[in-house]
Amino acid sequence: MIIAIEGIDGAGKTHVCRLLTKRLEARKVPVNLLERAAVKLGDEFSDRLLSSLRSMIWPESSEPLSDPFGTHFHLYLLAAWFVALNKYMQLLPSTTHQIHVMDGSYFRVIAKAYLRGQLSIDWLHSLFEAAPHPDLVVLLDVAPALAWKRRPTFKATELGRWDGFADSPEQSFCRYQNAIREILLKLAAKRGWTVLAQTADSSPEQIAERVEEIVMSRLA
Repeated sequence: MIIAIEGIDGAGKTHVCRLLTKRLEARKVPVNLLERAAVKLGDEFSDRLLSSLRSMIWPESSEPLSDPFGTHFHLYLLAAWFVALNKYMQLLPSTTHQIHVMDGSYFRVIAKAYLRGQLSIDWLHSLFEAAPHPDLVVLLDVAPALAWKRRPTFKATELGRWDGFADSPEQSFCRYQNAIREILLKLAAKRGWTVLAQTADSSPEQIAERVEEIVMSRLA
């Protein structure tokens, strides 16, 4: 079973994924947290390409305030990453893990590309035909104003700078992420995702516990 935790930037996906993994491990459920650095195919050539691909998609240096290459360049890089991720998962022993937990899937990539280039949703989905397809998608639905308060800094892409949002950082973040949120909610309604609404009182532990309950009910 592949579980994808989706949501806007700052929704708490990474934290919830780690907590969920620990909770499942405590239940003795074989679980694998899919982390970028762990994705390797085991040969020098492939792993060198994967390292280069990671550095292009998620560079350690700061991002420029505008996109130097355009929507399709980054979109194809991310499509290639998910192909590699699928290959990595196919090489894992089938008896080692019962559940794979993904910190986001390709759906947020689709939402951002659609917003930026008004590209066809169906065409965008076709780019990820060779990606791992989650059996369960949980959307952490949070108001952007609340997500803004959760982290001290956000990248230019998370502020919507590459998409023409040029207000103050907070205003740009909220406007841009709200647009992404609306697209994700439409995808959730169309595809039957589980949507977990978050408030200021929601803790990552509570959200992880709720996702754990959903996963265990599926396993049962």
